[in-house]
Amino acid sequence: MTIQVYLNESHFWQFLIFNFLKHLKLYIRPVIFASILTVSAIICFLMYQVEGAVLLGTILLVTGLGMPMVYFASVFFSLKKQVRLQNLDPPRLVYTLQFSEDSEVLKISNDKELASYRWQDVFHAYYEDESIYLFITKDRAFLLPCALLEDRDKVWKSITAKLPVDRCSRHH
Repeated sequence: MTIQVYLNESHFWQFLIFNFLKHLKLYIRPVIFASILTVSAIICFLMYQVEGAVLLGTILLVTGLGMPMVYFASVFFSLKKQVRLQNLDPPRLVYTLQFSEDSEVLKISNDKELASYRWQDVFHAYYEDESIYLFITKDRAFLLPCALLEDRDKVWKSITAKLPVDRCSRHH
């Protein structure tokens, strides 16, 4: 099976959001931070009769909500910049994946190099609504936009035949 992957800005943007929210779960710590400071602020507001409690509650609330908002804004600004730097408008061929039912190796090539990965070393595969994400390592993935695949379920079946069940996730 040979898959030529032409990416556009939309595919790459969807992947970055998926990677941030679902794969790496980078939203958890800011949400916990905001929750702790918001609960602390509420406790301060409930103790309004104590001198300085309302001021402290206000500072905690502004900090607890403001810091995560700044974090998420900077992350999404950075993601948007990454999308622009990839020069995907118009869509372009970024790599070609090759694998077969009887091969234990996944080959990926672009105009500069050819790499081979053993299926047993593949970190995880995700089947989302718009794409299949094949993570070679925790931090390196190859995108297979479903719009480019003739039969995405066949591709997914081929991938899941190569990987253990605990390294395959289907989210739709």
